[in-house]
Amino acid sequence: MKYLYSGPISGVTLGDGQEIMLFPGKEVEMPEAHSYTRTLVALGYLSAQPAGEPIPSHTAEQGE
Repeated sequence: MKYLYSGPISGVTLGDGQEIMLFPGKEVEMPEAHSYTRTLVALGYLSAQPAGEPIPSHTAEQGE
């Protein structure tokens, strides 16, 4: 599932060896049922994104 990340710059290696880098304001794909994903959602660092809806970039918002 795709999420918008809003926490500090971070990285995680999931139990299956998948490495994920997390950057504030960026979209990230993470397994919905994973305990780390649920933790980040509970902390308010991840917001689920509707399927097929792109996240506006900061440059697009600034008109650059």
